[in-house]
Amino acid sequence: MKKIIFLASVLIIAMLGSANSVLAQTGDISGTVTDRSTGEALIGVNIIIRGTQFGTATDLDGNFTIRNIRPGEYSVEFSYIGYERVLMTGIRVVANQTTTLNMQLSEQALTAGDEVVVIGERPIFDIEKSSTSTMMSREQIAAAPVRRVDEIVGMTAGVVRDPTGLYIRGGRASETGFIVDGVSAQDPLAGTGFGLDLGANAIQNVEVTTGGVDVEHGNLTSGVVSVQTQSGGDRYSGYFTHKRDNPGRMTGATSNFFTDIYDFSLGGPLPITKNLLPALGINIPGDMYFFMAGQMNVTNEFMRQTAGQVSSSLIDNDFWSPRQDNRWSGMFKLTYRIKPSMRIETAYTRSLTVNQNTRMLQIVGDDVQIRPGYQFFFQEDLNNANTYAHDSKMAYIKWTHALSSTTFYDFQFSRLFTRLRADANGRNWRPQFVDGEFDAESIVVFPVTPFPANDNFWYVLPGPGFANNGGIAPLWHDHYAEEYTLRANITRFLANNNHRLRFGFEMKFMEYQWISINRPWVGAPIQIGEGEFSQTSRLGATSDIWNVRPARGAFYLTDQIRYRGLIANLGARLEYWFPGKYVDDAVKNPLAPVPDAIREAYMNETYSLFGHRFKMRLLPRVNVSFPVRENMVMYFNYAHKSKLPHPTHIYAGLDPFYQDRSFLSNLGNPNLDPEVDISYEIGFRYQLTSNDALNVTAFWSDKYDFITSQRIVIVDATGRDTERSFRVNGDFARVRGLELSYFKRYSHFLQSNLSVTYSRAEGLSSTSNDALQQLLVGGQDIGNNIETPLAWDRPWDIKGSIIFTWDRPTPLFGLAPLNQMRVFLSGNFRSGIRYTPMEFRGLERNPVTGVEDWRPIYERNTDPNLRFSEIGDSWLMFDLNFQRWFNISGVRVMATVEVTNLFNNKNSAIVNPVTGRAYRTDYPTDQAALVALRENRAFDVPSNVRDPRYLDPRDNNRPSYLDPSNFLAQRHIMFGLGFNF
Repeated sequence: MKKIIFLASVLIIAMLGSANSVLAQTGDISGTVTDRSTGEALIGVNIIIRGTQFGTATDLDGNFTIRNIRPGEYSVEFSYIGYERVLMTGIRVVANQTTTLNMQLSEQALTAGDEVVVIGERPIFDIEKSSTSTMMSREQIAAAPVRRVDEIVGMTAGVVRDPTGLYIRGGRASETGFIVDGVSAQDPLAGTGFGLDLGANAIQNVEVTTGGVDVEHGNLTSGVVSVQTQSGGDRYSGYFTHKRDNPGRMTGATSNFFTDIYDFSLGGPLPITKNLLPALGINIPGDMYFFMAGQMNVTNEFMRQTAGQVSSSLIDNDFWSPRQDNRWSGMFKLTYRIKPSMRIETAYTRSLTVNQNTRMLQIVGDDVQIRPGYQFFFQEDLNNANTYAHDSKMAYIKWTHALSSTTFYDFQFSRLFTRLRADANGRNWRPQFVDGEFDAESIVVFPVTPFPANDNFWYVLPGPGFANNGGIAPLWHDHYAEEYTLRANITRFLANNNHRLRFGFEMKFMEYQWISINRPWVGAPIQIGEGEFSQTSRLGATSDIWNVRPARGAFYLTDQIRYRGLIANLGARLEYWFPGKYVDDAVKNPLAPVPDAIREAYMNETYSLFGHRFKMRLLPRVNVSFPVRENMVMYFNYAHKSKLPHPTHIYAGLDPFYQDRSFLSNLGNPNLDPEVDISYEIGFRYQLTSNDALNVTAFWSDKYDFITSQRIVIVDATGRDTERSFRVNGDFARVRGLELSYFKRYSHFLQSNLSVTYSRAEGLSSTSNDALQQLLVGGQDIGNNIETPLAWDRPWDIKGSIIFTWDRPTPLFGLAPLNQMRVFLSGNFRSGIRYTPMEFRGLERNPVTGVEDWRPIYERNTDPNLRFSEIGDSWLMFDLNFQRWFNISGVRVMATVEVTNLFNNKNSAIVNPVTGRAYRTDYPTDQAALVALRENRAFDVPSNVRDPRYLDPRDNNRPSYLDPSNFLAQRHIMFGLGFNF
């Protein structure tokens, strides 16, 4: 009921705001449409005024007239079967006058239906589009200080980017779809939402769809990031640039992250077919083009803390990891245009990332707390911290063919391979035998610091709170995912282009392997005598190992209907998934630790095909837009989306002979259903002028069947009762919000945009492990009944950017240096990090007197209504990019200065839950001055954090106030020099 009232209110406001005056004066548009090559009149050409109900068709002489149009600026579209679609922008209608508009159309054999030739300035946005999306063009990407896809996406409305990931309209980071050239490029096991790490120089455009996702896209419950890479053209072009923030070494300057970035690209006609073969008298039909690009991005990051050498056992040598964070990417693409109606495209892309950021492996994305990935505990010994190496490879071949002027199809076959290894900075998975201490701890080291208890007795103060005993990171992890995908679409235009039918299918065949071991040295051989060692007793403290071959896919159908300004996309997607033989065998095997109720439900709720069990779900999607007045369109979206649970939730612990016997170890649930999102969206697009546009959107999303935990008892292969943590579909969340975007363009040299988003993301739990706290104390909490804000909820997000370009014969203000330049400035205000407040519980006992007059005790408030109820300090960030270029013999030489966090704001990424603000960094060094601060509540910290105001021999906690990842990156200045031809 609330949803109906909410959406109805918006509709009523719209109808009141769009009331038209019946007495308004009007004008007309008339003209003639002819064939460009023959000059003959074209009969039956569709002419519509975008964003209105006005339209007509040409008569027997190719003439047309559209009457009674309100005065103003309009975009007029011409479409005809077998010809290009043309959009003329900036057409002005004057009261009581007729505007003449003649058009020549060229034949075109191949069209995707959305390809339009624009005459005049390109519209700021497509006023008729029913989905909510933002397109970042190659020019906009080049103007901004961005280097990776996630940085580009973070600039768009409805997206929150922080050190923990990307969140689109309140969804988890792992809920987003990531598409590159039509191929899903997401690592399905890492839980980050991304996989292939592309450099910005390889990208042609990035479209971020936050509402109204097309039926072609599946296995997601949030938005879609769709990347189109560059292709070669008719002339050779190339690009090379080097950007750096350092003089060749680390210095004391906080803006020196020791960052170096190299980008290159080259494209054009393929020399073999353009020059070599014709010289040999061999001519092949059509034209072939190539494009290649590469990027090296190495940095010590803003923390400026480094290991002696970052190493990974996945890579043979350390050449690929010269710094703390190392990102390499490259691609090669070939395009063969056989003739206008046939095209083949193939590409190979690879990326390699090596660093020590724990966010590289979010395990299941929603299974860990939302915090930065810096390994603070190992700050003084990063040589023993976890190193993450992520290697991704993507290859595809795509065939596109127009069967006629009304029908075309495309066919794509692709392979994606991603592998991630986490180890203790290059060490093998475990030692040959245990010969020392491997658990990392903070210990007392010489020289000790005494603490007087009385005249005759002294304590020794504990270690620094950092790992310093030579122990190593406890995680060893290796996974790979290989996906072969077959995808095809066929599109047919009917009723003079007023109907567009599209049918398609997608088939994925996967192989996943997962090896995750915690404290792998547990169970390793121990020397018990001269040349005598114990037998291997177990595989680490905890472990999970499986190799599976599931499959999934979909069939989808959509019909786009156009009628008097109304555009309706009515579609449905039928998704299916086969858990695979691994699960089918486990359900049939009486020794497998699968509860009997789950066995029965799996057999009852799945279908059988050639002896393999599968499930399926039908997902309807509806997108509608229609004009409510001239240049104002209302649109509505309704969509069902689903995403398969992370594979660990399904496959963990099912092997009866390879069991993790640790307390409450994970047990997969073969009968899990996909997580489901049902979303609604209603909005308006209003093009005030050809250079001013406004978009207002209200959105609502219900998410259910999300994964949570429960405690079960199973009988293992030995016949013993064993407790397990078992995943079930039992969680729920909802997101609702409002979004406003304004776009402004002034002539050719200035464009700007401003977006304001207010949203609330609430649910029963923020992770699938929230219920485990209750399980560990003997409870049984399948979520709970209280909806509270989710950990990543950021209610306010305000973004804006300005791009100023001046490249004219006359310099700005007549000053020669002020020409051939571009300035990009962006700003972002955002609500702070959510946290659960802590309560004062009293004072600790004095370590000398035993009196309760020592440091304050703060513990997390147990009231479930207060979970993530508070918000820390807001974020404010500004970025600047200045580019100046000049031409030398056809080569453009460009110098750049990039400044991120221009005003050096301290934005807290980790909140002190006692004060609700960032941890203080202004502690004095003098102990007497520290003691004087004990009554200052602004310096209080949780009880599990070391408090420098109280020297205490019992306190071996971590000094969280020293963590450099408490804040976002400080001001960073990059200088660059590039060459473009």
